[in-house]
Amino acid sequence: MNKLITNTIGIFLFGAIIINCDLFNPKEKISNNELTEMLALQAINAASASEGQRLGLNIAYSHRFKTRAGVHLFCREYSTAYLEKQAEWEKDIDQTYATIGNAIGVDIIVEKMAGPCTINNKISACHYDGVDGINDLIPYAYTYQGEHDYLIPAFIYYGVTNLKNAKEACEQNKGTYVCYDPSQCWQ
Repeated sequence: MNKLITNTIGIFLFGAIIINCDLFNPKEKISNNELTEMLALQAINAASASEGQRLGLNIAYSHRFKTRAGVHLFCREYSTAYLEKQAEWEKDIDQTYATIGNAIGVDIIVEKMAGPCTINNKISACHYDGVDGINDLIPYAYTYQGEHDYLIPAFIYYGVTNLKNAKEACEQNKGTYVCYDPSQCWQ
């Protein structure tokens, strides 16, 4: 009986301490404005982060595509699984994108980078399945200009004329489309 009384008093005291704990009665409550600001910062961070790192990939190298005026179009990132392909894929990349750019009316500059890539004003992404027997994703991140001025016109250049939007272009090529800004994504 003494053990029961001791346990009951212990549980009662523990409960009293927990109830008075600041965890359940915070002295400072978060206002709606503060909560809105925190959510906005979270959205900004998601939109500015490397897409590959957001997916948990260890990015070895990447390519940022922009116009000669400096407007970012898109980023393409490769994990360490693609290191053996880097020399092959970068061999004629500048000429390839100069040709595509001339055909679609966009002066494209390719920045080759070690590690991850970020772009200003990311609105969407496409995570393409691996290629050449390598199963790691190849993430692309797009700006509004990247979706509208590059993506669909480039597909048309390659003879794919039945695409209605960027989401369809991504999904038709074994990709998963992610929209970060529904007011701007082309889906």
